[in-house]
Amino acid sequence: MGPISVLPIPPDRQLRSVAAAWSIKAWRDTFAADTMQWYLNLYKTGDFNSGLPFTVAAMQGSNLIGIGSLVADDELPNTFEAGPWLAAIYVDPKFRRHGAGTQIVNALLDQAFTLGYREVFGYTESKLSWYQAMGWEFIRDAEVSNHAVAVMRRKLL
Repeated sequence: MGPISVLPIPPDRQLRSVAAAWSIKAWRDTFAADTMQWYLNLYKTGDFNSGLPFTVAAMQGSNLIGIGSLVADDELPNTFEAGPWLAAIYVDPKFRRHGAGTQIVNALLDQAFTLGYREVFGYTESKLSWYQAMGWEFIRDAEVSNHAVAVMRRKLL
């Protein structure tokens, strides 16, 4: 496996379409109304501002292997955490367990710190221990679209 680089999502429509398709497939049970255009708009909005949303792509050479975003609000019902929120962290299954997910999360945390945030929130259905190994702390249980999730926080130094 060659080196992985994590960078702001390139303005390549085909690459962005792959990323959007991954996100739709991964979270269709939770966010059934999300469309390809919704994700493409998210990525495009990030192109024209210096804040949120912010999306990164994990690349191996010219191949997209993962994606992740930092957003102001990740659609968690009845939430009181201010944000920003880690969102839509996804690594192609062929490339998992090689550090791409960790690099994506760290790049988004670095961006949050650069933007002046001192904590970031997120939630997960099944990867709490993975996040905790990276310094995230469990805050509470919640529910999104009838799915139990663990809400987490990562303080930034």
